[in-house]
Amino acid sequence: MAYIDEEFSQLATEIIKYEEKHNLDDNQMAVALHMTVERYHDIKSMWSQPTPDEQKLIQSFLIHNK
Repeated sequence: MAYIDEEFSQLATEIIKYEEKHNLDDNQMAVALHMTVERYHDIKSMWSQPTPDEQKLIQSFLIHNK
């Protein structure tokens, strides 16, 4: 079962919206974020909560690459 928390859920939603807006897949996003596809997918699908550093990295990427 996925770990769900409001902030975590919001991050996953932002990731999905970003991918849709920019027509990107998980592989492309993982490469851009310098993380494994497996780790990225776990975060996006809410199977695993991101570390504070991963959360900062993802949020910064989403903000600075609109």
